Amino acid sequence: MKTCTYPVVLKGELLQEIRDTAKVTGLSVADCIRQGAKLGLPRLREQLAVGNIRITNVNPLPAKAAEALYAEADDDTEAIKLFMEAQFKGVEE
Repeated sequence: MKTCTYPVVLKGELLQEIRDTAKVTGLSVADCIRQGAKLGLPRLREQLAVGNIRITNVNPLPAKAAEALYAEADDDTEAIKLFMEAQFKGVEE
């Protein structure tokens, strides 16, 4: 298994909390940091993952407006078809 030494700046309350945890648990400071990461990463991922947050400040369209907007057929279908046909298809053999 690969390992990586990663310097981390720990200040103030966080450093003291890690030291207190190491003392209470009998683990080293490094082991407390590793165990904290192992136990806390799933929660961190759950709360901060991009898929779980709203990435725009624009409100969604109301249902009636969206239905009216998307009920009409696009008039650029032919242009899209021509554009797709003009795309590079790969190397001919």
